[in-house]
Amino acid sequence: MTISQSCSLRKGGASFSDSYTSEKYYNHFVLNFLQNDHLKLQTPLIKVRKSGKQYVTKKDLKKVEPQSKEFLLKFTEKHPEVLEEFKKQRNTKSLRNTEIRDINIKDVCEILGAKLVQISTGNNNASAFHNIILGILEPIFYPTLINPVKGREIHDGRKRIDITFDNAAEDGIFYRLPENMNLPCPFIFIECKNYSSDPANPELDKLSGRFSGNRGRVGLLICRTFSNRDQFIARCRDTFKDGRGLIIPLADQDVINL
Repeated sequence: MTISQSCSLRKGGASFSDSYTSEKYYNHFVLNFLQNDHLKLQTPLIKVRKSGKQYVTKKDLKKVEPQSKEFLLKFTEKHPEVLEEFKKQRNTKSLRNTEIRDINIKDVCEILGAKLVQISTGNNNASAFHNIILGILEPIFYPTLINPVKGREIHDGRKRIDITFDNAAEDGIFYRLPENMNLPCPFIFIECKNYSSDPANPELDKLSGRFSGNRGRVGLLICRTFSNRDQFIARCRDTFKDGRGLIIPLADQDVINL
């Protein structure tokens, strides 16, 4: 396959020229790669926060390398692995509000919340917990996060991610994280822990181990309850300070409140 053919990427009848597909490739994959590349090369685009942390904004990158067919062709020829990572993922647009106007979202949320609390903890009910969490997160985050996938494989199937969402944000926190905080998140990862006790460092390490510059470095860790929430948030803070990604912890009641 030639570079030109690769950049004519077709999935489900949508060509690479489709606005959502090309914008996603450019904003969430190409610019993420370039942010990391400029940091490695210590270019003049680097800025420094008061904390001393270096970062490169996508806004500055867009001025230097604005999106165009020619630029994407040249970039893909030089870095074909970025396109390959993009092609592994499904690309789906959000439904229009008119397509879901007959759904009473309040009733749906009440039903899902009731089902969540009925699920017992333990490995035997882990799959049921994953399924209900996926069903609950869809209406919470739609249309910012879309196209949920359960059990996505990475590293040639050697690792799996409980749930992933495509980041389709055009504003809000999931837009600002990569734009202003140098935290790539073309996908948001969710790990579900159906434990009767608090998750610990191994669970945090497992989720952060799924992060990468191309896939993203933002995820949610969802469990049933916290006996010591402050301690777990401190662990998440340590993970973030160590540069291993942003993990947001949520328990049953947090999800129901949302």
